[in-house]
Amino acid sequence: MRGVEELTGATRFQPPEEGRSLGVEWVADVLVRGYAKAGGSLGGEACRAVPVDGGGGRRLSLGFAIESEAQRSGEHSESGQGHYWEYDLGRNALAISRQAKLFFDCASVRLAGLGRPVPVRAVVDVSDGLDGDQPALREANLAVVHSASLAMARELGCEDHGNLPDRLLVRQRTVRTIAP
Repeated sequence: MRGVEELTGATRFQPPEEGRSLGVEWVADVLVRGYAKAGGSLGGEACRAVPVDGGGGRRLSLGFAIESEAQRSGEHSESGQGHYWEYDLGRNALAISRQAKLFFDCASVRLAGLGRPVPVRAVVDVSDGLDGDQPALREANLAVVHSASLAMARELGCEDHGNLPDRLLVRQRTVRTIAP
């Protein structure tokens, strides 16, 4: 995936650690079980990209969680305060050079049922060396988090794929916003 290579600076990655369950299907099951038990979920990590050489490239991780209503209301409290750039993607998307967050609603029979959207958050984090403001890296983060979120929406059976477009169209919504 071009975005992962651009963000990590690597083209070859270590295989997952033995016994470590990763992937959209596995995390979707974690989200569904957590939602059934508690109406929310701690979520889980779906992907980790660790360059083969270990030291030359940056590591990337991507995870999902079902948000509580309190978390959901806090997603827009970051607006206008100077740290993240906000994008018109899903319910909301925030990105900087080393991280992107994508928020979307999932109405699915696997969660609360059709017509009853549940708020989902996807976050991609890149370790080390991506400080500053680099638009190309923000867009690479958005490409990774969008692709994974679309796969999650399909796995969960979200109506209209959580209103995520099949192809990423990067549209900046506002100037920078601050992180929590």
